[in-house]
Amino acid sequence: MSTTTDARTPIHKHRRDVRWKIVAPVVAAGAALVIGPLLLIAGVATDALVFEQVSVIMGILGTAFVLLPLVLLCVLPYVLAAALAIGAGQLYARARAPIRAARRFTERVAARAHRTLPRLARPLIGFNARLARWEYTLLGWQRSALEAGKDKSHE
Repeated sequence: MSTTTDARTPIHKHRRDVRWKIVAPVVAAGAALVIGPLLLIAGVATDALVFEQVSVIMGILGTAFVLLPLVLLCVLPYVLAAALAIGAGQLYARARAPIRAARRFTERVAARAHRTLPRLARPLIGFNARLARWEYTLLGWQRSALEAGKDKSHE
């Protein structure tokens, strides 16, 4: 058996479970809320139901229609979180190749810099050493000039 069918089986199972355990009950309840009042209206229009019976049933359905927006408001954050999670997963899947390319590019630049920088730094180090020698020499001249100007007769 190939590894592709094994790898895709959990995904298909998950999608099937989402379809039958989450989406189907919501669609069925929504269809019942829409079809139920239409059947009651048709029953009153054909004189199969008495108006009082319909008013009691419509009161019950009215409660359901008041609760439906509240349920949607409570479920909406979960749906939004699920959509964000799916979007983040797809964004990562699409961004993986550019991130890998950028990482490889920076790795090549770092390796080249590691090889090249010691050769580039040698002249700067030499220049810095010459400047340090000049500074030491000038400081020595300055000290000798200050000491030459002092009158040590009183000591």
